[in-house]
Amino acid sequence: MTASAAVVGVYRARNADLVRRLVEPALSRGWHVAWWALDDVVDDLASVTVGSGAGPRLALLNRVLVLAGVRAEWVVVSDDDLSFERGDVARLVSLTERARLDLAQPARSDAAVDHGITAARRLSRARRTSFVEIGPLVVVGPRWQDRILPFPEARGMGWGLELDWLQLFREGCELGIVDAVRVRHEGERGAEYDDAGEIDRVHAELEALGYRGWSDVQLTLGTWRPWQRSPSWGAGGAPA
Repeated sequence: MTASAAVVGVYRARNADLVRRLVEPALSRGWHVAWWALDDVVDDLASVTVGSGAGPRLALLNRVLVLAGVRAEWVVVSDDDLSFERGDVARLVSLTERARLDLAQPARSDAAVDHGITAARRLSRARRTSFVEIGPLVVVGPRWQDRILPFPEARGMGWGLELDWLQLFREGCELGIVDAVRVRHEGERGAEYDDAGEIDRVHAELEALGYRGWSDVQLTLGTWRPWQRSPSWGAGGAPA
């Protein structure tokens, strides 16, 4: 059973309904919920809003963590424009813990995703991977939390943070994707800011590290099947 958990994020007023649905299971369990409003503070989210104003995503998330005094074993970091198509945030944290993952994301059920490895897989509860996407939602566990949080603010909106997490994976941090919980991104990626420069910078980083592209660092290393009571993987598992 998860001892303590928190759900943090940054929201825009127009996505308040999505945020309400996302945090309800957390609030009902007494989890710590703290968000930052990019524009207007929505009345029924005021009690979980710790500040407001514009700024880069990672800097604002760090401010939320500090202002809210988040001290939870499991920290969920979320965007405001997603919906759960299967499961909810509580089930996601539970399965991440049962899968012995340190950093995980729900599978994506979008018709098109930026990274194919994140697309939901049949006959899978969770997968151990070498890659976790920066959004729209991630779960940070207790074992590596001090290496993941606070976020490196030089990453701005977060582009390329996956490369930092890849290095943590190489040091023993367990990454994964929870297929039994699925989310859909409801917004248009990059609709409110120009991400072309960021994408170019990240691809230059990949090339400098000797990779041809993202697919070179996106491996599935094990799959927890629905008929298995627990995952069979351990450190150094072979690709599957």
